[in-house]
Amino acid sequence: MAIRDDNDPPAPLRVRIEPMTRKDLPEVMAIERASFADPWALVAFERELDNEFSRTPVARDEDGRVVGYTVYWVAGPEYHILNIAVREDARRRGVGRLLMNRIIADALRDKAEFIALEVRPSNLAARAMYRKYGFVTVGIRPHYYHDGEDAEVMILHLRP
Repeated sequence: MAIRDDNDPPAPLRVRIEPMTRKDLPEVMAIERASFADPWALVAFERELDNEFSRTPVARDEDGRVVGYTVYWVAGPEYHILNIAVREDARRRGVGRLLMNRIIADALRDKAEFIALEVRPSNLAARAMYRKYGFVTVGIRPHYYHDGEDAEVMILHLRP
């Protein structure tokens, strides 16, 4: 019998990645509100579902519940991550990694040159995850967020 230490990371969660649908929006909104001080409005997600250059995959657990999602744009040589979040009880279980792997795999398949994003300097966990993937900071957008916090602009170069 294995003894589990409270400091051990939780076991990986088995998920599948599927396109977001309107039926997913209540679960997506619950994750969004729990994840961000300044969450997107429902209408923003509805617009992204109709946007031809937007991609909106969700991660579903074995029971079909949404445990994470991302929204990113495909714009010529650029992929731009607008939003990525994981349900609190599914964090540190590989869901965010799977969503990032999906974005990167899609970008490589489409021969994108780079992936860009903005992140709050105060979001240490997200910044650490992005750095593990090789994202580098290329600038700051002053007062980017509604509360006045700057945004750190990060890029992952996919081509030499």
